[in-house]
Amino acid sequence: MKVDPQVLRLLHTIGNRMAELGHPPLDQLTPKQSRDYYEVAREYFKELPVDGVNVDDSSFMGRAGNEIPVRIYTPEGEGPFPVLVYFHGGGWVFGNIDSSDNICRYFSCHAKTVIVSVDYRLAPEHKYPAAFHDALDAITWVSNEAGHWNTDSHRLAVGGESSGGNLAAASAIYFMDKPGIEISHQFLITPVLDYNFDTESYRSNYTYNLTNEKMKWFFQHYLNREEEGRDVFVSPLRLKKMAGLPPTIMVTAEYDPLREEAFAYAEELHASGVTVTHHHFDDLVHSFINMAGVVDRSAEALESITRTLKERLHR
Repeated sequence: MKVDPQVLRLLHTIGNRMAELGHPPLDQLTPKQSRDYYEVAREYFKELPVDGVNVDDSSFMGRAGNEIPVRIYTPEGEGPFPVLVYFHGGGWVFGNIDSSDNICRYFSCHAKTVIVSVDYRLAPEHKYPAAFHDALDAITWVSNEAGHWNTDSHRLAVGGESSGGNLAAASAIYFMDKPGIEISHQFLITPVLDYNFDTESYRSNYTYNLTNEKMKWFFQHYLNREEEGRDVFVSPLRLKKMAGLPPTIMVTAEYDPLREEAFAYAEELHASGVTVTHHHFDDLVHSFINMAGVVDRSAEALESITRTLKERLHR
């Protein structure tokens, strides 16, 4: 199928706006500029109306002595609720708990789940493994504090989009053989899963939202050196033994450079005996969940994956 026409119109509009603002080529773009332009682009992603969610801001101290802000979303109704520790996208360089606010409200309301959204440290000011360590510390903190939010400690899930999906997958690997914290599910939305630019979807050289060049730019800012790309906490697909990882909800889009590594990860998990529910959308692009307020097809996809999230976490 072709890319959804509403998606194309949205990306065309944003592209024109970026040109008006004089968006520089990627090799000249600074991280600060990327964050500024991202905030402009976000103005075109209209929010979905979400009612019936209580929102609280909090924070805790990470292992590096850094304060890590979190935003906690609690649905209406009687618990105990599952809890999902969520990591926003943005290539480890931009994004924050505000950029994922509407999506987290949506997940909390419609999946009847407590969502803890984590404002992890960004690169290049804080390179790998800073964001990964913040993710681990957040999961540990949530596990210790979850009783305060009327949640079920046996239903502690991790999830995220794009680079946030990478942090979720890496965290699930880390806690796989660690006593005391058990991850019940992982919810991976168009995740980064391998430091490898030679897959079929990369070779397709898509120009819709996320491009090959952008992914290389993100990795250059995230990693201290190229060799770190071989680390399973950077490239979860390189894990040799996946048996024991939690049941997985995998979400992919056809026109996404990350498509093939996500397909491969889902296949490896399934072959290792891990339960995998795979949602693939063959007319959508990377970060389509953020377009749900503008693109009808994205809204349908968001509803579908949220319904699965609810079904899995409430079993």
